[in-house]
Amino acid sequence: MSRAIATRYLAAAVMMSCLVLLAGRAEACMVCIPFPEKTITDQLLHTDVVVLARENPEKPFSYIAKRVLKGDLDDSAIDFFVNSPTRRRLALNPDQSVVLTFNTETSQWQYAGYATHAYSALVDEILARAPLWIKLGADSAKSRATFFAPYLADADPAVSKLAYLEVGQASYDSIRQANAFVSTEQIYRFLDNSQYIEWHALYILLLGVEANPAEQEVIRTTMMRLAKYDQKLNLSAWATALIEIDGEEAIHRLEADYLGKPGRDPDTVLEIVKALSVHGSRERPRLRRRIAESYELLVQTYPSLAGWAARDLTAWADWRFAETLAELRNSQAEIDGATAYAIDYYVGRSQSGIPN
Repeated sequence: MSRAIATRYLAAAVMMSCLVLLAGRAEACMVCIPFPEKTITDQLLHTDVVVLARENPEKPFSYIAKRVLKGDLDDSAIDFFVNSPTRRRLALNPDQSVVLTFNTETSQWQYAGYATHAYSALVDEILARAPLWIKLGADSAKSRATFFAPYLADADPAVSKLAYLEVGQASYDSIRQANAFVSTEQIYRFLDNSQYIEWHALYILLLGVEANPAEQEVIRTTMMRLAKYDQKLNLSAWATALIEIDGEEAIHRLEADYLGKPGRDPDTVLEIVKALSVHGSRERPRLRRRIAESYELLVQTYPSLAGWAARDLTAWADWRFAETLAELRNSQAEIDGATAYAIDYYVGRSQSGIPN
């Protein structure tokens, strides 16, 4: 292979990696949390010292460690600012504290949550599992999601928020299993709260799992409204739920309303692609072949999104559309560099003889 060709394929590989990052962690459901987010769990796992602390009576507006949960601490006095709301809350609750972490490399303390009894107990559980999760590294997502799923229903907002971030970064199959711990009443109560509208995605997905007829009607009606008024907020989550309940019929509808309908904002259509990708990437992808076929329509109508199709098709080793993508690459269609490289990578892999 010539140096020029080798360089081209290396660049393509780099750009493919970028596309994966744009979609979130490779195994993650990109619908709930589009980009990887460092959680309090990550902070606890990868810090050197974890303590429960309260305001230092001898030095107001600073902390003093009351209990060391991880690591060693030479001086219990902590030069870290106690803000006024936390100070008032601690004063009203003498049996509560805050969780602080210390990184010896940066010599910095960080806040890791207000420690109600429920939150403190959860931190203890996280630290008990820390050795396993650190050993598993990126492969710990499923184990972490399984552990945190029951906490989605916790009455403590800090606990349920942390559970959301952990479960939301897991695979769609792991998210589906969380349905066992969240009641329909809780789902509707959360979805009715506009204060958390940007957090609705996970609960929309759960609404679609084993949905009863009334829940199915909510999902279908909502998707009709979103399509009619060209609304994008939480569109990928509703589309994922629609595919969950209606399978191939849902894909046909999404093709008619989005993938094969010119004139939509590509950013809106991308939300549908995310939903298709989630179902195609499942552990038991019964719809993968049909989803791959819908990508051919996507490429024809929205060539600027062809890189996302190429990314999934490469991951699924489905080379049936190499000719379609090669024709796009050689056409006058306007595509960016990342899309071009993704197509090149897919077409190049297709020529290596790897079976579907």
